[in-house]
This record gives sequence, C-alpha cells and structure tokens, in this order.
Amino acid sequence: MGIKRLRYWLGSLAGQVILVALFALVLIQLVGVQIYRVEREEALGLVNSRFTLQRLIAVTRLLNQSPPGLHQEILRASSSETLLLTLNGAPPGAGERSGHFERIVRNKLGYPAGLGIHISAETSDGRPDWPPRAQRPHRHPPRHDIRLYGAIELADGRWLVFTSLVDRETPEWSAKAILSLVLLAALLAGLMIWLLQRTTRPLKELARQAERLGRGDKAEPIAETGPREIRDTLSAFNRMQDRLDRFVSDRTRMLAAISHDLRTPITTLLLRSEFLPEGEDKQKLQDGLRQMEQMLAATLQFAREDGLAEPVRDLDLPSLLESLCDDLQDNGHDVSLEEPSPIIYRCRPTALRRALQNLLENGVKYGGKVEVRLRDDRDAIRIQIRDFGPGIPAEQLEEVFKPFIRLDSARNLEDGSVGLGLAIARTLIHQHGGELCLANHPRGGLLATVTLPR
Repeated sequence: MGIKRLRYWLGSLAGQVILVALFALVLIQLVGVQIYRVEREEALGLVNSRFTLQRLIAVTRLLNQSPPGLHQEILRASSSETLLLTLNGAPPGAGERSGHFERIVRNKLGYPAGLGIHISAETSDGRPDWPPRAQRPHRHPPRHDIRLYGAIELADGRWLVFTSLVDRETPEWSAKAILSLVLLAALLAGLMIWLLQRTTRPLKELARQAERLGRGDKAEPIAETGPREIRDTLSAFNRMQDRLDRFVSDRTRMLAAISHDLRTPITTLLLRSEFLPEGEDKQKLQDGLRQMEQMLAATLQFAREDGLAEPVRDLDLPSLLESLCDDLQDNGHDVSLEEPSPIIYRCRPTALRRALQNLLENGVKYGGKVEVRLRDDRDAIRIQIRDFGPGIPAEQLEEVFKPFIRLDSARNLEDGSVGLGLAIARTLIHQHGGELCLANHPRGGLLATVTLPR
C-alpha cells in the first residue's frame, strides 16, 4: 500500500510540484555551496600567499642581520607544516615566475637589482613536481599541495629556498549545514503543501461536481475560491452547468408541449374516422392514428418523468435485479439471475429501475429465456442481460437505439411497441454516467451490457 500511495502522491499536482521544488532547492544549495567553497579557497589562498610573503620577508631580514651560526636555528624556528625553508648555494630551477610577487618582496626588502629573487606561483591544482618528493620532509602529510615556491638571494650569496603548502582537502559537510538544509527543505515543503492544497481543493470539488453532473445529479454551484485562474475556471463551470440545465429543461418542456398538443387533433381524427364507411382504408387509417397516439403517449410519459429531477440516493443493486426478475417470473417468464455479491450503488433508483425493466422486458418479449449477471469490477459495475432470441444484424446494433426505430425482422409490429424502449433505457443509463451496449452473443441471442461508473 505504501508504494501505491507514493505513486498516487507523485502522480498528483501537489506531489510533482513539491518534488520539483525540493530538487531545485537541493540543486541550488549544492551549487551555492560549491561556489562558496571555490571562492573561499581562492580567498584563503590569497591570504595565505600574502602571509607567506610577510614571513619570507621577515626571515630574509633576520638572516641578513644574523651571524651564519644562527641561520639553521632561525630556519627551524620559522619553518612549519605549511612553509618549508632551506639554504642552498644556488637557486633551484623553478616554473613560470610571478613578477607580481617578486616585485612585492623586492620592494619590501629594498633589494637592489643585483640580488636575485625567483618566485613561482601555482594554484592548488597546478601541482609542479618541485621540490622532488624525495627531498620533501616526511612531516608534511601528502594531502598538502604546493602553492608558492622559489628562492631569495641573501646578502652572503646563499639562497633562501622556500616552499609554501596549502591544504587542499575538501572539508566535509558539517552538522549545522545539513540541519539548515533539512530545515529549509521542510519549511519550503510546508509552504508548498499549504499553497497547493489551497489551489487544488477547488479543483477537486470541480472534479466531484463534474462527475455528479455527468451522472444526472443536480449539483449546487461551486464556491468560486482560490487564485484568479481557478476562480475563472469555476465560474465558467457554474455558467456551463446553468446553461445545460436550462437547455435540457427547455427541450423537455417543448417535447412535452408538442406531444400534449398533438393528442387533441389525433383524437379528433379518430372520432371522425368512425363516420367513414367500413373497409380496408378505414382500418388502416385508424391503425395509423392509434399508433401515433401510442408514440405521443410514450413520449409524453418520458418527458414528464425526466422533468421530475429524481434525487440521488443509495440503492441495493442486487435487490433491485432480484425484484425485477421475480416480477417477470411471476408472470410466467423464464428469467434467471446469477447469485450476485452485495453492491450498494448511488443512483436515481426509479430511473435505473425503468432502464433495466425495459431491457428485461425486451429480452423476454423477443428472446424468450433471459439470463442476468451482475459483475463488480474494479473500475465499473456491469450488468449483463442475455436473451436467446434471433439477435440483431451487426450493422443495425446502433440503429435500434434511435427513437421510433423497430426492426421488422426481429420485432413484432403488433405488440404495441413504439420503438422508444431502448432509446429511453440508454438515455437513463447515460444520465448515470454509464453506457449501454448491444452485441450478438457467440452462442446465440442478444447480449445487453450496462456499464455503470464505480
């Protein structure tokens, strides 16, 4: 469950934004620390170089003013782990010389042009191979690297040879640095979570209301809160919902009005047809008028029921199917229901009952025997109704859903049907956000599948 919850969180807007923000924070911190380390190393290198020059100038003055017998003691006292001092009869070979440092030393010492000064400067990654490793004192740990090296000529003709070392070991992350990074990341994550929850809460409400609207439930207008873009989206959804309600209501009222108004002239025509002489023409005329009257009555009934706006509530779906099957069995029809598992479904009970009743009555009317199965899948609830009739040609499986369409080869025109049963059933299923599909069963008969969203 932990991995699923993590995947769900990472798939959300909040999870992805927080993840990107934390990654950016860590990256910025690492780059900033690295820049700080580089600048700090350069600054310390410059300070160390200045300090080394000052010590070299002081040692050179002291050696020039002291008797030769004290020179070794002076060198031992002046040397350290970062400064190696020796006396040689000649200057060693050096790398690229630094005129800048040489001028500083010559000016501080007041050396004339006749006395030599050779100073080379290297960054910590330059690492010249001088002095030879064999000549380096063992007390210097290998983690040091040459920074300044060279020689200064003394008044007695000897050369003061020096090597300045700098520690190049990268310092480890301190506990304070790690703690500050963790605290900063936690603060940023907290602020991002608060901001994203404030932003996504209206979007979640929008998704719930859209689902309710798609299932035919009357949804209240959404409170227009959050950032301006979110408020604009919610306002557009509220306007769309209001326009859809008005459109459906207007169409339903218009359909009911037309159906009601046409009943009067049809009834008048039926009465006048009674005064016609008996014969085949009179019979056909009356049959046509009665058929029109049945169509209008069915249309008017559907329009009235659709305009009732039945409330949504929880329904025991297996009990509903058992009740419908029992009613048909009591009337002598061969209807069986596979033992279903308990399912509580939120729907418009009367509308769903009418849709399923239409499908079951079509099955027993045109297929004789009917088998019903209720399946509870992870993504949807499926109700399968199979009859054992002749089926429907594959190219006409969608045609039968159109209003007032009847297939003469599979449907009896004398049964009082006006061709609205399947159209009404699919409309009612669509109002629940579901789908109704027909298919010919491989072993014969027609299979109607109702898919309802979970």
